Amino acid sequence: MTEALGYSVGDLLVISAEAFDARVGGTTRQRVLIDWPWWESDPDSANSWDGTVGFPRDPDAYDWGNTPWRLEPDPSELETGDACFVGIPPTEVRVTAIERYEPPADFGFLPRPEYVMEVVPTDLLDDDDAGYVIYLNGAEPIELERIAEED
Repeated sequence: MTEALGYSVGDLLVISAEAFDARVGGTTRQRVLIDWPWWESDPDSANSWDGTVGFPRDPDAYDWGNTPWRLEPDPSELETGDACFVGIPPTEVRVTAIERYEPPADFGFLPRPEYVMEVVPTDLLDDDDAGYVIYLNGAEPIELERIAEED
């Protein structure tokens, strides 16, 4: 599939999300687990989801190239129970793939993803392991703005 819901492979976009209040649901030495405010557990799912999304504690970790979300304060300072902010600073990305799940994907949370758009930050286009997906029918408040290519 090369297009869906007004987006096409190759589009240049700016993605962003205002900072939102969140809480740290748990920590490990390497990860901070954020109670994800936009999804809920799917009671009819074959998969369990604990209500959290994990992020690297190390602000210089390579894994930050695989998520657009950023945390404040610095994730290395966060402990279980702490309040924090989660958001997406304006980030220029290239759409590299679009997929439709029929039926919608069962990942253990609601809403179940139906359309997924794979994107890579433009400053990481040469990194084959960088990039992330955006659920086009998801509940996360991600703003998507198509930008014109420069000649």
